[in-house]
Amino acid sequence: MYRHKPDMWGSARELLRRGEVIYTLAERDIRAQYKQAVLGIAWALLIPLVNLLMLTVLVGHVKGFSVGGGVPVILSMYVGLLAWGLAGGAIGGGANSLVSNKALMAKSHFPRECFPLSQVLESAFSSLLALVPMIILFFVTGYGPRLASIWTPLYIAIEIPFAVGLVFFVSAVVVQMRDLQQIIPIFMPLIMLVTVLKPLYVYQNGTLQPAFVHGWLRTFYCIINPMAPVVANTRDSVLLGFGPQWSILAPAVFGSFGILVIGYVVFKKLEVNFADLT
Repeated sequence: MYRHKPDMWGSARELLRRGEVIYTLAERDIRAQYKQAVLGIAWALLIPLVNLLMLTVLVGHVKGFSVGGGVPVILSMYVGLLAWGLAGGAIGGGANSLVSNKALMAKSHFPRECFPLSQVLESAFSSLLALVPMIILFFVTGYGPRLASIWTPLYIAIEIPFAVGLVFFVSAVVVQMRDLQQIIPIFMPLIMLVTVLKPLYVYQNGTLQPAFVHGWLRTFYCIINPMAPVVANTRDSVLLGFGPQWSILAPAVFGSFGILVIGYVVFKKLEVNFADLT
């Protein structure tokens, strides 16, 4: 592994040329996931609602959870869950993407990165469907999205490199250390709870005031957990009408692309052992 020197740029260019493989794998997994289910694709709508119910139970025991501004708590939680969903779903599904496709991987010649990337695409599909309950919640609560929601694609653009990098890293390491298959389902919900339930900003006296962590600790936290600024900015833009908060987004950009580079390097370094260990 340590002597292996992959051609990173060549691999990236080849991966860009094989986009149709990623799409085909994602379509296969989506069809297989819902084909035999009684509720079918409705599960993509029910899962975020179940998570919302769980958080509704927990939120009463979390001190200081509120983004302020008269935003209904249930709506604030769901927007946070939706912002988290792309990365969380990709990591949860992508962790076993290489191990579960070992037979196909042994027979195919396309880039191995296609397997974890297909899970990112599948998670994006589920997140798109999860917009439906959010629209319903807006009608039920009588609280409408703000014009600053147009900034949401920027936050997604920061989330995607983080999700891809972490999926690369986790899927490659799982091949070497199968214990992670048991650890990830425990660890990811804990990160989700901290990220969604502890807002980085609260709305007070017409402005956003820092909360949860301050100073250099906040910067460090935003680097190692870029999803916290993504969730915070999504809420603040969609529900409160604020634009990007660059003091936390800038570290998130650094952390997100740093994780992408690290994850891809680790993936390509470990790739030499995939065939033997899967």
